Amino acid sequence: MSRKQFWISALLSSFTMAVIMSGLLSGYKLGFSAEWPSVWLQSFSLAWPCALALNLTVLPQVRKLAAWLAAPKSVSQT
Repeated sequence: MSRKQFWISALLSSFTMAVIMSGLLSGYKLGFSAEWPSVWLQSFSLAWPCALALNLTVLPQVRKLAAWLAAPKSVSQT
């Protein structure tokens, strides 16, 4: 993955996750009323930086762990 693709992927995936999760959770807590859009925007403005930071720091470690867990186990011969 190129550096440019890495950054675009990190930005888009964190943006998408923050939009969906902040919208659903604020709607669930408040109800989808006339007040919901302003609450959602406030929630999103906090969620996206957090999602981006986690995407850049934790996600690479999760990918390494997933690769390790999914790797074929070698059979030792005696």
